[in-house]
Amino acid sequence: MIDADLGWTGDHVGQLIRLQTAVTILAEGRGKTRERWERATLPLLHMRLDNFPVGLRSRAQEVLNLRGDVAHQIGNYTYFAFDKLTPSRRKHFVKGLLALHNACLIDIGRTWPRWEHMYPTEE
Repeated sequence: MIDADLGWTGDHVGQLIRLQTAVTILAEGRGKTRERWERATLPLLHMRLDNFPVGLRSRAQEVLNLRGDVAHQIGNYTYFAFDKLTPSRRKHFVKGLLALHNACLIDIGRTWPRWEHMYPTEE
């Protein structure tokens, strides 16, 4: 039997919100590259590999590791060299992030009506 959240452990809705925040920040394109990428990867900090369904974990690992891959320690300060990412690495990250976001969103839809309160309404 498949669990109620289809392999997403922890807070399934919270994970969607974190992924959606990262996607939104990158899509809006506001600010300098390094600052935008730092803001976009910040919501992903507390996500863990085992929070994702088994079939998505290798992709999740690539996305979650990006921040650590560009981190440089200078004394007590950590600097993130996002501006040094190659265009292909950025594209690969965005593609992975969108895939995780879409999978999370689809799986929330598959467990309907449990998450009916999240459906957008007229403002």
